[in-house]
Amino acid sequence: MAPGPAPLPSGADGGTCAGPRHRFVVDLDEDHSLARHLRRRGFDVWVMELRGHGLSHRAATGGLRPFDWTIDDYVRQDLPAVVKHVREATGAAQVHWFGHSLGGMILYAACALGLTAGIRSAVMGDVPGSFRDDRRPGRFGMAYVRLIPAVPPLLVIPFTLLLGLLSPSLFLPRYGIHRRRTMLRVVSNGIVDFGSSKVARQLIGMIERRCFTSADGAIDYEEGVARLHFPVLQLAAVARRSPEAVVRALIERCPVADRTYRRLARSEGFSEDYNHFTLLLGENAPREVYPIVAAFLERTGREG
Repeated sequence: MAPGPAPLPSGADGGTCAGPRHRFVVDLDEDHSLARHLRRRGFDVWVMELRGHGLSHRAATGGLRPFDWTIDDYVRQDLPAVVKHVREATGAAQVHWFGHSLGGMILYAACALGLTAGIRSAVMGDVPGSFRDDRRPGRFGMAYVRLIPAVPPLLVIPFTLLLGLLSPSLFLPRYGIHRRRTMLRVVSNGIVDFGSSKVARQLIGMIERRCFTSADGAIDYEEGVARLHFPVLQLAAVARRSPEAVVRALIERCPVADRTYRRLARSEGFSEDYNHFTLLLGENAPREVYPIVAAFLERTGREG
């Protein structure tokens, strides 16, 4: 069976891939692009950008429609709409899904609501499966997450870009990224990445309560991990500040037999201890990480 469609949220029948969040995470440039790597391996790749990010629709400046969506909108509306569109456009019965960070979280949240019949398999890029064992951020971290919802993105983005230009020595070593251009894109797209104050508030609540829930608290999205019903590959970044148990929980609670946990560490034969960013954007990721993703999707496609 030839590879089919694969959406890549960074945020997909046997060879179509889809995945969300920021386009730059999966398609930074010719050399650092998981999307292009999968395309060269024969997949029909679709890169999803969540509402308010990148090329996706956002409210016009001064318009009547505010930036007021929540993560619930990503789960209940955006993910089903993307999968439906890709299936209709390609004729695929199902799609593979690649989700990095929040891109994977919205997938298992959709499982909690029974919205994932169109998913063939999933690759999770350092996706937390539970926040019960996570560390609370320090004073600076909590001040940051509380401040961002109150500050318009158009005011924050120029500041962070300037900070990235003036302080590369501060950011580059910390995140394991060695090219200034890459770091600037991480700063401008990753640090200020909410688009909606309600999304930011929901994430703050998740950190404080140590549980990933709907905005009203009525739905425990973490229960979706126990309802995963397709093959899953979890790529775990070991150079992390949060306990590894937070990421390992996804595989430990996943009920399917075909589940794989890969630690991206020197002790496992890799050239470096990968972190949350370098597992996709690092200099060695195209050689060491991308082929693992492609091989998993090819295998689960053939077995479908």
